[in-house]
Formats: sequence, structure tokens, C-alpha cells
Amino acid sequence: MKHQSNKSFWFLSIILIGIITVFWFLKTLYFIDELELSPHKKFIMFSSAGFSMVIAAVFFAKKSLLGSISAFLIYFLMSFLLYADVVYERYYDAILHIELAGQANQLGDIADSIVSLMYKSDLLYWADLPVLAVCFYIIYKKNGSLDRRLKYSAAVGGIGIAALLTAAFLPLHPTHTDQYKVSLTGIIPAHIYDVAQSYREKALADEYAQQQKEQLGKLKKKFESKFETPAESAIFGKYKGKNIIVVQAESLNAFPIGMNINGQEITPNIDSLIESSSYYPNTYLQIGRGNTSDAEFVANNSMYPIAAKGVYQTYPDNKYLSLPVALNKMGYSTSATHGNSADFWNRQEAYREQGYDPFYHINHPEIDRSNIIGMGISDESIFNQMADLYKEMEKPFYNFIVTLSVHRPFELPIEQLYLDLPAEFKDTPTGNYLQSVHYFDRALGSFIEELKEENLWDETIFVMYGDHYGLVPKNEAEIKKLLGVTFDEKERFRIPLIIHHPDQEKSQVNTITASQMDIYPTISTLLGIDGPLVQFGESLDLKKEGFAGFAYETTRFTYFTDDYDYIASHDGRFESGTCMNNRTGKKADIEACRSVYNKLTNDIQDSKFLLENNMVRKVIEMK
Repeated sequence: MKHQSNKSFWFLSIILIGIITVFWFLKTLYFIDELELSPHKKFIMFSSAGFSMVIAAVFFAKKSLLGSISAFLIYFLMSFLLYADVVYERYYDAILHIELAGQANQLGDIADSIVSLMYKSDLLYWADLPVLAVCFYIIYKKNGSLDRRLKYSAAVGGIGIAALLTAAFLPLHPTHTDQYKVSLTGIIPAHIYDVAQSYREKALADEYAQQQKEQLGKLKKKFESKFETPAESAIFGKYKGKNIIVVQAESLNAFPIGMNINGQEITPNIDSLIESSSYYPNTYLQIGRGNTSDAEFVANNSMYPIAAKGVYQTYPDNKYLSLPVALNKMGYSTSATHGNSADFWNRQEAYREQGYDPFYHINHPEIDRSNIIGMGISDESIFNQMADLYKEMEKPFYNFIVTLSVHRPFELPIEQLYLDLPAEFKDTPTGNYLQSVHYFDRALGSFIEELKEENLWDETIFVMYGDHYGLVPKNEAEIKKLLGVTFDEKERFRIPLIIHHPDQEKSQVNTITASQMDIYPTISTLLGIDGPLVQFGESLDLKKEGFAGFAYETTRFTYFTDDYDYIASHDGRFESGTCMNNRTGKKADIEACRSVYNKLTNDIQDSKFLLENNMVRKVIEMK
């Protein structure tokens, strides 16, 4: 009888392990197919079997409904994690990391954006759950008595855990991208590996202390030599003492600029601004895990945002040499404006060390919050209010504005739908996006007119740029069909950058490859900010070789230049990447991309060192 019971246990265990393994294997392959990578099926099957053994061990540990429910709950939670990775990857080009757990309180603010990244086809990620629930119930009913049940279950669970750990630490490597880790072994080993790496890096932090002084000396020389060229140029300090207004436009890509649909200009005011400004149409984003907040960090600090959950969340108390910090030393009043709550993306904490004071937000006593669109105060309202506040600001001033109305899911009140788009655009992400961009353009135009009426325009350096892409890869076919725009990765990363100089009347279009990292060096050169600064970008008025490098959003160490684009490989090896000649549109010898690749890897590592060790100011201050 005991022998028969044991046979029954192992038979049911094998059935349950087999069912879970197949379901999890297929679900993982579906995700990898969305990533457009080739799966390593043997490793994924191995880790799927390991996961199923852990579930089976919990299920059979004790013949009770609670044990069965617990096993199913674990499977459900892992399915939820997988799907969270799916949605997160669609926007951030990465899977979730343990450091992001602290940002769960912000989900309510971006709930509509998250929903807009969920598709009907995603039901396939959940299709196995009702089937598995029925299987669990049937097997539970047939699960008879068994001596030493806990011993057998522990053995099965131990083998499963060993399999998952082997899949996590045998094939995976720090240079692998998140997507490559998933394609090699699945999400559970990928997450186990990343958690271990996170704690390992923290444990090793103290060992790096002895190397810091030597590293600081090298960086000091690096930034001192970078400062020499701007300081010796004819344009250095040409606009010293002028006000600065910088507008970071939410989700603004470059492709709608100058677009005309059925005789309607999508961005007439931006087009008009370009006619009397310096325009850099080949500028690219450089955001990290902080998305919009990282875009503003890069633009105001000229550093790569190397931080697991965004710089503002990870390093809010570091001592920086940001643009507002430098301007404070020059007697400028500095302020920041964002129409959401002060604690959104930890801005209230981070802005103190960034040098902004005051910070105008939705709960600020001088801000009227009655006109709300989507995530916060409408662009029209915030622009109008800031134009009024400028009258009382101590001059010269620097005001940094983050707009909000062009935010996913691009839903405007009906009275703000000013474009009369063709029928095929109705209720499409592309049509909604164009309506939102046009709304922003109208608000921006009114803002500029107010600045002119208040005699501020000719006393101000005015900068406007996009923070990141709006539409996502899922919309690529629709954009091509409706607009004729090829929304590939390079186009998706391309944002507008416009800089208007005081008294400028003629357009200057500079097609050099640029990035958000070049904004601060350009402004600091125009203002003649003294002393070497920690800047990885270059002044666009002096830049001779185009360059935009990426630490996030695509495979790390990918870069664009005027001559070559390097597409890094998911396996982290330089030789596995692709070097493209932009003049011919064909593949080039990989060595043509090596020197810029080496520069990018060094700059990213230097940014990481400076942020992790709070060394930005110490680089310049050290004797």
C-alpha cells in the first residue's frame, strides 16, 4: 500500500511538473519572440523545469487545499512578474530590477500610460492560468496519502532551486543585456542574477575606495582639457547675464516638426521658432531608468544617468555641478517648474542639490491648479502662469520647465482637439499623438508671444527640446501607413532641439549628430561660465564631430555619429556588434567603430564612478 502510494506521488509529480514546464516554457518563448531575439531553448527548458519542480514541491508538501492554493499563487505571482517585465520592456527597453520596488507608489500617476502599453494579444500571457487551476484541482483530488511527504517534496524542491541557480549563474554575464539574459535562461534566472549582482556591487563598493584618488586625478585632467577649447572661443560669454528659459517638452519626437496634414500644420509655432533660431534636427535622447527625470538630469548635468532607478531616485543627495548650481554662483535666480506633485520622481528632494529654488509644482502656493490635463497642470496654464511670475523674478533668472500634456496615452479634452484629421486617424495612437503635439505647439506659441509682450524675449536664451519618444515600437506599422515615416529605433530616439539667442532673427540649421548631453555645454559656453565643469557633452557651437551615445533605451554602448552608427550586441562583446557606414548605408569593418566605442565605454564608466561615489564636485575641487 505504501509502495502504491509512493508510485502515485511520483506519477502525479511528473504530470504536474510536465504541465507547468510546458506552460512556462511557451510563455517565455512568447516574450522572447516579442523581443525579436533567438531563444536558447535548452537553457529555457532547463530553468522552466526547475521552476516547475519548486511549484510541485509546494503543492505536494502537504495534502491540504492551502498548499495547493499556495503553489498556484506562486505561479500566478511569477506570471505577473513576467507580464510586468513585458510591459516595462515595451517602454524602457529593460526588465524590472529590484531597485525599482521603491517606486511602486508612483504607479497611480502613470496608470493610464501603463494601460496604453497593454494589448489584446497579451491575453496569451494569461491563457494558461485557468487551465492550470483546473489541473491543480484534479491532481489535488487524486493526491493521496504518502509517508515522508515532506522529505520527497524537499528533494524535488531542492533540485528545482539548484536548477534555477545553475541557470542564473552559469551562462549569464554582467555584459549581457536584460533581453539577452531572458533569451538565454528566462526571466526567473535573469532576475536572480540581477539581484545577486546588485548586492555584490554594494558589497564591493568599499574595496574601490583606494582607487578613487587616482581615478579623480585622471578625471580632473580630462575635464580641464575639455574646458580649454570653449574658453578660448570667440562665442564664449557672448550672452553673459542673459536670462535662460529651458522647456523640456514631454514625449516630443522630431518627426512631427514641419509636418502638414490636409493643409494643417502640426507645429506652426515651432516651425516659426526655428525660422529665427538655431535648430539641431539630428539630436537624440539619452534617458535612463528615470525617463523624463533622467532627460532633465542629462540636459542640466551633461552626464550619463547611470542609476538603476533613475538619478533623482538613486542619488538625490549627491553634490552636483549642474547648470543651476553654476548659475547660482554667477548671481542668477534659478527655479524649476513641473505641473505634477513635488514628490513625483523624487523631484522635491533631488532639486535641492540640483540648485533649483524655488520649485513650482501643482501644490505650490503661487500656482493655480484648476486647469488639469492628464498627469498635471495643462501646458497652456503652466506657461501662462510662468510668464506672469517672470515679471517678479530677480534678474537674470534661469527657469527650467517640464511640460506634461503630451504624455501617454495622449488623451485631450474634446475642446483641445484642434486638428481636423482624416477619418483613418480617428482613435489611433498616431492621431491622438499628433493632436497632443499640436496642442503643445499652440501653448508654446502663446508663451513666446507673452515673453515678447513683456520685453523678455530679446533678453533671454530660449531652449526647447523633447525629452523622449512618444509613440512606441508597436505603433511603427501604423505610423508608416498614416504618415509615411519609418519609425525605427533611430527615428524613435530623434528629438527636436531649438536654441534661440537674444536678438537672433535668422535660422541656423545644424545637422550635426547631437544629444541632450550637449545642451549644458552649449549654454555654459554662451554664458561664459568660468572654470572647468564636469561635462561629457560638447558645445554645439564648437562641436566638429557628431556623436550621441547610449547607456539605456537600447543595447548599451550603441552610438550614432555623422559617419558611422554602431549597434551594440546583446552579448556585450564589441566584435559581435554591427558598424554601419552612414554615407553608403552598408556594413563597415568593425574596426571603424572601435575608437568611438572605447570613448563611450570610458565616459559611461566615468559617469558611473562619479555618481556612485558622489565625486562630481570633488573632481574639480581636488588639489
